[in-house]
Amino acid sequence: MKGGWRARTAESPRRSSAKTERLRRSKRANDQFRSGSQNENEQVVIKLSFPPRPKQRLLAFCDESSHNRERYCVLGAVYFVLKEGADSAKVIADVEDQLTKIKNERGLFGRLKWEKVPTEAGRYLEGYKEFLKSFLETDGVYFKCLVLDTHKYRLANAKRWAGDALVGYQKFYCVFLADGLMKRYPNYFYEIVVDGFGGVSYGEFEYMVTGRYVKRAKPQAAMDYCEVKPGDEQNSNLLQLADLLVGLVGFVWNGGMRRESKRAAIRQELVKWIESDLNIEVGKKTTYSKQKFNIWVFEAT
Repeated sequence: MKGGWRARTAESPRRSSAKTERLRRSKRANDQFRSGSQNENEQVVIKLSFPPRPKQRLLAFCDESSHNRERYCVLGAVYFVLKEGADSAKVIADVEDQLTKIKNERGLFGRLKWEKVPTEAGRYLEGYKEFLKSFLETDGVYFKCLVLDTHKYRLANAKRWAGDALVGYQKFYCVFLADGLMKRYPNYFYEIVVDGFGGVSYGEFEYMVTGRYVKRAKPQAAMDYCEVKPGDEQNSNLLQLADLLVGLVGFVWNGGMRRESKRAAIRQELVKWIESDLNIEVGKKTTYSKQKFNIWVFEAT
């Protein structure tokens, strides 16, 4: 799987020579207008030309864990940058096929979820590990999550949004996407798939995310910055991967490593395996430079 997802961090986009020439013409016309060198019948038209959307694209597949019963809620995304000119639908289909092949070889034909991690060693548990290993060994594919202490920052905040937990959920999701992910990689077009959540207007949610991103990151001008749409975890291996990773983080932060049961013991072994491979501690925030597996602990500023 090394490099097998055809995803890498691309170079920063450069200004094209055609765009540079348009800017020169606009400046020349503006200079003529200010100096009064045009005649009475001459009209000076200055075009403000913005690209419809940035050329380079970042794809993110997002899920959440422990948002309604545990202290620590986790919002996370598996993401990667496409090579310029790549067909995103084809890239996603290729990745999905590779992940489906791993599942089929291990007899895993349903949806993979953290809540469904096998409770004993064997073929199915090894299948889960192979599925996670594909992420660990693929260059250019990353995971980032936000850990939210809901005792300090309540989703159902009565003062800020009249106790509506769904509104709180969307607001913190917006912070995670705009500040945690998009601001880190400015001047891309972001194709964001969120595991479907009832009651959410994704058009309004996309508008909210775009507004916060523009305010926080101040990106190069464009007509369109992102697309946020719901996904179906049942039919998306990438969303299933996001579910496993946010579930793993939520398990650790909500005391899973201290539990004593057969089920917990298997999950603890998975956590230790991930920590050893990545040289991190899942129960602690990571440094900003930890790109492969980044844990951001939210603190209001």
